[in-house]
Amino acid sequence: MKKLIILLSLLLPAVSYAAEVIADEGGESALRFYEPIQPVIEKGDVVNSDMMPPVFHEKDLLPIVSHLMTPGKIDIPSRMRNDGKVKMPGMQPLCLIGDDALSEDWFRQKLPELKKMAATCLVVNVQQYERLQQLRNIDNSIPLLPVSADDLAKRLKIVHYPVLITDRGIAQ
Repeated sequence: MKKLIILLSLLLPAVSYAAEVIADEGGESALRFYEPIQPVIEKGDVVNSDMMPPVFHEKDLLPIVSHLMTPGKIDIPSRMRNDGKVKMPGMQPLCLIGDDALSEDWFRQKLPELKKMAATCLVVNVQQYERLQQLRNIDNSIPLLPVSADDLAKRLKIVHYPVLITDRGIAQ
């Protein structure tokens, strides 16, 4: 044990030696070395078709298709009933609708309730921008966002919409 302590005390100065600075150029930017190799895009050049357009509009997202959901009545599993047994604290109320007649009627019927809870609606199946605007014109105070909800449908085991998802569960 004494030998170990002596060895460590002899090696301590070697490990605590400060690193020596070899060169310090004052933090000059290396950007000037990279500028000459940047591609120059001329007006008539072919651009990668996968690139995002410089101006992006919501129309570019459409059509939105959720492959795992269709309009209809839901059969809510017992663990997801909106009876207070399921708790999802902090969950902002969401409603899932489509651009079909069933969803529009449901949206109009639930409008006071949706406004009261400040819900956000995801339009999970919509083909045309004009139809999305028609749904928004029903009531402009509730945000309607065109989004595919396949992942959400898979996680919550939902196969039909319209539905309301709250911190307590799922209801129709």
